[in-house]
Amino acid sequence: MNGTKRTMSTLISTVLTLSLLAGCSAGGNPETKGSDPKSGASSTSTDANKPKPALKVLGFNVAFDPNTDPVAKDVEERTGYKVNYSVLPKDKPEEKLNIEIASGTEYDILDLTPSQFYTLVAQGALQPIDELVNKNGTNMKQAISASSWELGKYNGKLYGVPQKNERANIEKTMILRQDILTELGLKIPETLDELYRTLKTVKEKKPDMIPLTGNNMDVFMIYSGFNLYTDWSEVNGQLLPRIKQPAMKDYMAFMRKLYTEGLLDKDWAVNKTAQAQEKFVSGKSFMIPGSWNDASNMNAAFTKNVPTGKMGYMLPLKGADGKAGVQMEDKLLYVHAIPKSSKHAEDAIKFMDAKLQMDTFTFLTLGEKGTTFNEENGVYSPIMPIFTEKRGNAYWFLDGIQEVKYADMWLARLRRTPTLFEAFNAINKDFDKYAKKNPIAFMPPIEVVGKNQASLTQKETDYFIKLLLGGESIENFDKFIKDWDNSGGNDVVKAVNEWYKTTKK
Repeated sequence: MNGTKRTMSTLISTVLTLSLLAGCSAGGNPETKGSDPKSGASSTSTDANKPKPALKVLGFNVAFDPNTDPVAKDVEERTGYKVNYSVLPKDKPEEKLNIEIASGTEYDILDLTPSQFYTLVAQGALQPIDELVNKNGTNMKQAISASSWELGKYNGKLYGVPQKNERANIEKTMILRQDILTELGLKIPETLDELYRTLKTVKEKKPDMIPLTGNNMDVFMIYSGFNLYTDWSEVNGQLLPRIKQPAMKDYMAFMRKLYTEGLLDKDWAVNKTAQAQEKFVSGKSFMIPGSWNDASNMNAAFTKNVPTGKMGYMLPLKGADGKAGVQMEDKLLYVHAIPKSSKHAEDAIKFMDAKLQMDTFTFLTLGEKGTTFNEENGVYSPIMPIFTEKRGNAYWFLDGIQEVKYADMWLARLRRTPTLFEAFNAINKDFDKYAKKNPIAFMPPIEVVGKNQASLTQKETDYFIKLLLGGESIENFDKFIKDWDNSGGNDVVKAVNEWYKTTKK
């Protein structure tokens, strides 16, 4: 359920190749059974005896059949709607989506990634839903914040029900060998100097061990030591990408120093993520950049290969000013939209709204209290293994979330795996202290950004790799930035700032 640059590139590429999609107008006949408005339902009693149509939903790829999942049956019982679910393929999902919509296949709800949503809405393939939500969206209007609703709009009109990630959190960390720190009498590094000395000590005392493995230019915990917290930051009133900020030169020089002194994996430039993780779980590396999810995924192999080992987590390094931070994950995951080909737009909204009634939402996401989960003083915990059996795939059936309540409810899913929750909790225990918001986290696609982002990112990576391997000099960094500017970078910065100004009005 987790790249902004990659997403925008995919979006613009799709937009430029799609032909104008057309569809027939929505029918919009109110056919759903209603109940007392006080209960949170959104239709009137005049609909009570009218049959509800079967709905068709197209969602993202999963390794199970949604139609036979226990949640599907419970959704039907709670909402009264029979639903036929389809999923996009794992490979080339956008291509299949475009074919389905262009051919007029009559889906009623599309579960779309942000890039898919903006592509289709820009092509006129989706129905506006402002009036339908105002009339039938009592629960969703309560559940979803005003700022989130803006993410479902296009040219001032609402075209989709937005779904943000479950809760803002810090995902990134540096996973290290706590047992080796203890053995060597070291503490977890808190500054760049301490990190450097720690890696030097590991290399000296453990010559067969790689001090730091990885494969990416972006090492977020080290970025923090240079006050480089987010992908974009405001500098003197202007938004600048990380690569354009003065401290980036110092960061690259520091990484080059680590590499030349044998403190970075000699294969850093060619490692794949799986290869770097294998070096850590096999006990060959002391430290690796990752996330709380990576830590949990690696745990089984690590425990098997290094039974006496123990994982630890490094927090963002302090800069010269004593400050530290890292970009938090706070983003739009999906938009649930209605294609023009749907003849049941009003029922689609009523269906999604019914799932967001608080009692129903709790039941569909967590199950029955005392049977699949427990709750005490706002702390939700799963009852295993029945929670996974009954609600393991509940995330797929979401059409928006109860944004305030679900932030804590979602933690029950993490508590299913002790190592996952341990890692999440360790990395997020000081969330308020370290979490930094990316100012363009919810920026809509901008053509010039999408057009240039992939090539600019590749240019940055190429320079960094050449620098590590000695084929480029840090003295040429300013020259590299000029080339970056002239290769579309200036256009990107200008476009992003023009958008940013609109958020200040």
